[in-house]
Amino acid sequence: MARQHDHAPALAGGSAPPLDLYSDGAAMLPLLQAQLPGFGEVGLRITGIRVHAARRSTSVARNPIPLSLCYDLEVSDTQQGRSGTQTCFAQVYRPGLAEAAQGRVNTRQLVRPAFGEPLVLLPALNLLLWALPNDPDMPHLPALLDPALALQALPPGCGAEPGDELGVELLRYAPQRRATLRYTVAARAGRPERAIYAKTFFDQRARDIHRRFEHFWQLSQRDPLAPLVAEPLGHDAATRSVWQASALGLPLLQALASPQAPQLMERVAQALVLLHESGLQPTAGAAPHSVPHWLAEVSRRRNKLDRIKPELAERTARIAATLTAHAARPAQRPLSLIHGDCHPDQMWVHEGRIVLFDFDEFTLGDPMEDLASFVLKLEQAEQPEALGRALVRAYAAAAPRRFDAQALAWHLAIQSLLQVSRTFIYQRPGWAEELDSRLAAAETRILALQLSHPA
Repeated sequence: MARQHDHAPALAGGSAPPLDLYSDGAAMLPLLQAQLPGFGEVGLRITGIRVHAARRSTSVARNPIPLSLCYDLEVSDTQQGRSGTQTCFAQVYRPGLAEAAQGRVNTRQLVRPAFGEPLVLLPALNLLLWALPNDPDMPHLPALLDPALALQALPPGCGAEPGDELGVELLRYAPQRRATLRYTVAARAGRPERAIYAKTFFDQRARDIHRRFEHFWQLSQRDPLAPLVAEPLGHDAATRSVWQASALGLPLLQALASPQAPQLMERVAQALVLLHESGLQPTAGAAPHSVPHWLAEVSRRRNKLDRIKPELAERTARIAATLTAHAARPAQRPLSLIHGDCHPDQMWVHEGRIVLFDFDEFTLGDPMEDLASFVLKLEQAEQPEALGRALVRAYAAAAPRRFDAQALAWHLAIQSLLQVSRTFIYQRPGWAEELDSRLAAAETRILALQLSHPA
């Protein structure tokens, strides 16, 4: 049942706390200890807090939730002699709006967490706290985190049987959007232990994602040069999940430390070409990444940056004007399937073959967007610039009709601009300094675009 703490202290003057307070774990620990139901001098004690998954809005009034984030609370139960971690998804509302949001929740669907209450309103902090396994947009998540219920949901042919001992781990959690889980089926009667992975979503995209993995799985069995994927095991509409076996290999960024790094860039380029030419379809309703889409995004990011730091207005205006002036050539290119979230962390290497991950964001767009995103993330991972150039050359050689140097330069500038505001949105420590350095990097990309391709 949702509960409101009866003894939450009021803030001085009834004002809202500064948003920076919520991402400060040391400052939030005593506040949550004092205000959460069941926590106090006797009972549950918070011994530590880890803050992650922060997303901050720059909207002045439109967004009712200017900040959301997760707290991993290290909890000790002094009465029952147990301890553990309780993850809470925190939504910071504008003053006076959290109470109404709590009132719209169907509390009968909530599940008792390991520690505390499933849903708590802290009015003095304008804070609504969802304790995992509860999530406002993934009501099926509790079933996936319950070993007995998850065992029933596992797909046929995965090797699990009724009565098996099942371990559940939450590997990654993006509140209101997705979660990745690992299930360990214990060894039994000569059968070895086996790991099964599930990725679950707030919507019904699991079927399309399973089809994409199935396509590349079949291709990898026929073509020894094709990229690999983890074996797809099935999908489930009821739990909005896609299931896979363990993947093989080493993360690409680790493999790039070897002397074979340039050859690996060639394999990455070949994998991207195969993806772009696969003929697969994006999920219904996925917004195409057309040039009008990106110009609208440029305007939105410019406004966002101007609100974050008004003194940047002249610089962001110049960036936006240059991108608009150079949009004619990219706008002439036909759209095709792209990965939509292409970066080195989405790839592993196994016996010289690229292993692909994360087919969530497939959409229609310019393949140069994928290439630009990958090159930029290589640089941010402090990889040698020569590797990015090797990737571009290999892609141009493998798919000359899809390659376009001017479109690539334009998308590199677009992607650089996107990176500027993300430091603020995700509230990374030292975000103000990082924002300045990333804006300077975006201006460098803009200069390169102007010098190599005059409007």
